[in-house]
Amino acid sequence: MIAHKRNNIKKRKEEIMKRRIFLTASASAAAGIAAVSCAKEPAPTTRKKLFSFVHYSDVHVQPEKGAKEGFLAAIEKMNSLKPDFALSGGDLVMDSLNVDEDRANLLYDMYIECCKSFAVPVYNVMGNHEVFGIYAPDKVPENHPDWGKELFKRRLGDGRTYRSFNHKGIHFLLLDSVGIEKNDGKPGHNYIGEIGQEQMAWVKSDLDAIPADMPVIAAAHIPLFTWWEQMLNGPTSPSARGTVLTDGKDLFDMLMARRFFGFLEGHIHINELYVYFGSKLIDTGAVAGGWWNGPRNGHPEGFNLVHVYEDGIENEYITYGWDASKYKQAMLDPEVFPLAGRTV
Repeated sequence: MIAHKRNNIKKRKEEIMKRRIFLTASASAAAGIAAVSCAKEPAPTTRKKLFSFVHYSDVHVQPEKGAKEGFLAAIEKMNSLKPDFALSGGDLVMDSLNVDEDRANLLYDMYIECCKSFAVPVYNVMGNHEVFGIYAPDKVPENHPDWGKELFKRRLGDGRTYRSFNHKGIHFLLLDSVGIEKNDGKPGHNYIGEIGQEQMAWVKSDLDAIPADMPVIAAAHIPLFTWWEQMLNGPTSPSARGTVLTDGKDLFDMLMARRFFGFLEGHIHINELYVYFGSKLIDTGAVAGGWWNGPRNGHPEGFNLVHVYEDGIENEYITYGWDASKYKQAMLDPEVFPLAGRTV
C-alpha cells in the first residue's frame, strides 16, 4: 500500500512538472527574456532543417551617430551567415513622424542605399517611424500625397503596407501594426498598435487560401505580446496602446487556429522569447541598440538568425561588434571634427 501511494505521488509530480507554466530569465543580455508555456519537449530524433533567414529590426538609420556605418556593419555580419533572405522588423529610419519632406526622403534614400549591400533578398515591414508627418501638421499637411503611410507604400512597400509570400513550404505574413489616431484637443495625430478590421479580414482571406497544414510565420513591428513594461514596472502594470497591438487577441486567435510556427516583432529594442503551445513569439533586439547610444538596458545591438525546421523555428540572437562609445568619442574629437561642440 505504501509503495503504491509513493508511485502515485511520483506520477502526480511528473504530471505537474510537465504542465507547469514557468518563466526563466537568462543571465546573458543577448539571450534576453524567455517565457515558456505548455511547450512540447524537443523530440530526441534529428529535426529536418528547411532554411534560415535573418530578422533585423529598429535600424533607425540617420546621418548622425554613426547609424549608417553601424547598419552596414550589421549587414556585413548578416551576409556572412548566408541566410535565404532578410526580413526587417520596422523602424528602419529615424524618423519620419516629425520631419519635413526633404528630411524624410533623405532617410528613406539612406536606408534603400544601405540595403543594396545585402547579398540576399530583403522584405520590409513598416514601423511607426516610417509613418510620415503625422506629428508635424505645421510641416506636412494631411493632403500631402505622402502623408501617413503613403511614403512607405511608395518607397518600400510596392503600394502596400502588408503582404504575404511563400518560401520553401512556409507561408509568411508581413503585417502593418500601426494605427493612426487624431490627437484629442490639439493639432496632429498619434500612432497606436493596431491591425484594424480591413487588414484582419485580409489575413483571414489570405489564410483561407492556403492549405490547412501549411506552416505560418507572421511578422509585424509593434508586438503582439511583450512583458517588457511589466518587467520594468511590475506584473500588474498595463501596456501602453503604442506598445502592443490593441486588437492583438483577435489576430492571435486566428493564427493559433493554424499551424502557427511563430510571430516576429520589434519596437521594444530588447530581445524576448515566449513559447505557447510550441508557437514562438520573438521580439528581436535592435540593430541600433539604444538608438545608437549603446545597448538598450543591457540588450546589445544585434539581430536574430531564425532557423526553420519541419516542426517549428529556433532563433539565435547575434551581435555584430558595434561599439557606440568609440564612435561618439570620434565624433567629439576636435582634431577629427574641428567644429565639434560649437554652434554654427
